[in-house]
Amino acid sequence: MKITPKIRFVSGSFDTKEVKLVLVPSDNHGLVELCVKEPGSGWNIPIGEIKLYSSDLYVDFKATLEDATKFGEEICRRFNEFPKDQKL
Repeated sequence: MKITPKIRFVSGSFDTKEVKLVLVPSDNHGLVELCVKEPGSGWNIPIGEIKLYSSDLYVDFKATLEDATKFGEEICRRFNEFPKDQKL
């Protein structure tokens, strides 16, 4: 499936059959992001954030960072192992 994001400083499209899903946890920025990575590209295009807390407090981010990272790794694993011929 061809996807065209509308993200500042990013242009173009990607095919869901060709990209890998990667997790980018960032303690410095208080984010755990799901990103797509095209083959041969060094760019990670953020498509979602995993947030397991309801406040905007860094202390809550830190308390859930390990679980958010594990959850994100599992999401990436399932997407990347899904058979290419069955992806849209």
